[in-house]
Amino acid sequence: MSRAEEFIASYHRIEDYLSREMGNGQHFSFSNMVNRLAKHNPIIDRYKEDLHQMSQLRNAIVHERREPDFIIAEPHESIVNLILEVEKELLHPRQVIPMFRKIVTTFDADDSLVKVLGEIRDKNYSQFPVYNHDGTWRGLLTKKGVTSWLAETVDGPHMSLEGVQVKHVLHHDPHLRRYRFIAKETSVIEAHHHFINMKDGVRLDALLITETGQEDEPLLGIIRPQDILYVIG
Repeated sequence: MSRAEEFIASYHRIEDYLSREMGNGQHFSFSNMVNRLAKHNPIIDRYKEDLHQMSQLRNAIVHERREPDFIIAEPHESIVNLILEVEKELLHPRQVIPMFRKIVTTFDADDSLVKVLGEIRDKNYSQFPVYNHDGTWRGLLTKKGVTSWLAETVDGPHMSLEGVQVKHVLHHDPHLRRYRFIAKETSVIEAHHHFINMKDGVRLDALLITETGQEDEPLLGIIRPQDILYVIG
């Protein structure tokens, strides 16, 4: 199979996928489908310009043939690799689980702040999921939140942390709600989309992964902005 034939075959599989996603039985051009679906599909939105260029190249290959076996444009190997990559992300997207599955260190709202400081010192964690004693979700404590609380609270050269609990610090954290729960089947590109799009004017500090994206389910993993950038690039 030539590079042109491989390109066209992948293009047709992507076109079929777009048609299924449109789902209303109407016929739209490839570019029209891309524009419409990109509004609510982060993967298509990420590759929107690439898909438009692929459409133009496909037209050059198919519509400008002078003879059935005459190829007017043979795509570069890098272009074929790109369309195959896009096809894979669309039809078989990478999901946050298993990629970001991990045992997440969580805290009880009644835990001592000293325990959190120990985790910061020993493991350099920066986000700390906090639950109530009955297992219900309480909020996300961050290293910046702890630092802010210390700055507001310290008065003089000596300070005792005796009796200070996580719940006392949590409500002083300006980043308290800078998180989102997502389902384990969320695509990696959609997870990236959450980070680069602001929520109420601020960017997220973490994505918390559960079975269906509900906060009352056990945590399967946590994603920080730097984690997703390492994967997406």
